[in-house]
Amino acid sequence: MRLTVLGCFGPFPAAGGVCSGYLVESGETKLLLDCGSGVLKNLLGVCPLSGLTGAVISHLHMDHASDLGVLRYALEQSGRQLPVVAPKTPAAEAALLLDHGAFLWEPSDPARAYAFGCLTVRLFPVRHPVETYAISVTNGVKTLFYTGDTGYFPALAGYAAGADLILADACFSEEDAAKRVGVHMSASQTAGLLREAGAGRLLRTHRFGGGDADPCREGGTIPADLAQEMTTYDI
Repeated sequence: MRLTVLGCFGPFPAAGGVCSGYLVESGETKLLLDCGSGVLKNLLGVCPLSGLTGAVISHLHMDHASDLGVLRYALEQSGRQLPVVAPKTPAAEAALLLDHGAFLWEPSDPARAYAFGCLTVRLFPVRHPVETYAISVTNGVKTLFYTGDTGYFPALAGYAAGADLILADACFSEEDAAKRVGVHMSASQTAGLLREAGAGRLLRTHRFGGGDADPCREGGTIPADLAQEMTTYDI
């Protein structure tokens, strides 16, 4: 199982960068997680549209979902429909981005499992200002846990327990994480999540696009666990 980081910025990209989007591959199955601004361009560089099995969207903020609009146009031209799991709220965003025949849209439901080829997906409600889900993806051997956008809360470690790789939102400074609980995590909170979950590896993502003040960085350096765009990681 492999993870390719198509985009890792939020809430807007750095110059030349792309917002949140990730491709998970196992065998012939290729699953897109989130589809923020610029993701389709990078996706088509590594996966033809005909090869994409489906998509799962953590939430409908535009830095995670806006390229669904242009993905729809590409699907229309190709004549195919794409299975998509995504929240049904906020209702206006859901209608704009998903209420179209190009998408075989199923509303997010944490009570069920979703099958995409050889991959099984489960959803977990997390802490963010809109309906948002963490996403667990497994091929039965390896497991990826993607936090989506969330503040830290104790149950999150239980959701991620035993994952081989945690892809974690780490875009808040320690000060912001303390002041604005239930929005995003800090780098130290994601490190704690890794320990508490007993997971194998951490990648920090949702990097700030506004300059050098990137809370995902530690001490001004680029740590090995900082997600890099258009890089593929073995899970």
